[in-house]
Amino acid sequence: MFVKPAPGVLLRDPVTKRLLSDAPVEGVKTTVVPADGMQVSDFDKYWLRRIRDLDAVKVTAGTAAAKTSTTSNAVSTQNKAAGDAETGAK
Repeated sequence: MFVKPAPGVLLRDPVTKRLLSDAPVEGVKTTVVPADGMQVSDFDKYWLRRIRDLDAVKVTAGTAAAKTSTTSNAVSTQNKAAGDAETGAK
């Protein structure tokens, strides 16, 4: 599953011990979790507890899949444009 801290909440990663946030925090050194979340085990008790307490948010697979699909389409479009530029095709 993919999770990220709830808005305005700082969480400590149980593995790396770094503070995690959903956005940069002024005056505090944090690691900003991407909008599509970070992957953790589906059975990790730490993250299940954070989700239950509303300190973390479970990111749906649809959001992550949509972002991946959009990124791959953009890359293929860029690659096609670069190929056309090299061959002089329009």
